[in-house]
Amino acid sequence: MVRAVARGGAALVMMLSGVACTLGAPDALADPGATVYMFGSCYDPSQPLLEQPERVVYGCDSTSVMENMTWSSWGADGARGTGTDNAVACQPNCAQGPHLYNPIVVHAWNPVAGAPGCPDNAAFFTDFTVAYPAGVPPWVVPGTTWGPGVQYTYVDGMPAVHFFDQKPYSCTPLS
Repeated sequence: MVRAVARGGAALVMMLSGVACTLGAPDALADPGATVYMFGSCYDPSQPLLEQPERVVYGCDSTSVMENMTWSSWGADGARGTGTDNAVACQPNCAQGPHLYNPIVVHAWNPVAGAPGCPDNAAFFTDFTVAYPAGVPPWVVPGTTWGPGVQYTYVDGMPAVHFFDQKPYSCTPLS
C-alpha cells in the first residue's frame, strides 16, 4: 500500500551521485499526524508524501529507476522490498545508452527528520542498499565507490550499492 499525506513531498533517488528520492501513486491518505517514512534527498514539497512506492527514481535524471516494487516491511525500523532495477548504461551517453533490467532486493533504514522546512511528520531513510541477486550493472563493483554517499559492497552475498547520509538537501520546492 502507498500512503500519501496532503502536506506534500515526492522524492527521487539519485544513484550516480548517491541521492535518494521517490515517486509513486498514492493508494490512501495517511493520518496527517502520523510519521510518514520515505526516501528523500531530492524531496519535492509540492508533491504528496509517499510511502511504499511502486516506483523509486535513482538520479533525478532518471538514469536508474526501481520499478514494480513490493514492500514486505515499511516503518520506523526500516523498509524491505523487491522489484526490478531499470538502469541506463550511459555509453556513449545517458540519452543514448541502453536500459539494463535486473531484479533487486532493497533495504532502507535509519529514518531521520528532514531539513528545516520539511513536514514535521516526514522521516527520510538515510541509508539504503540495492542488491542484485541475478545480474548486475557493470559499474557495480564491490569494494569500490562512486563518490560521496555511494559505496559498492555485498549484501547477503549479492553485489550491492550502499547509499548513506541520504537526507533532503532542502525542503524548498524543486520547480
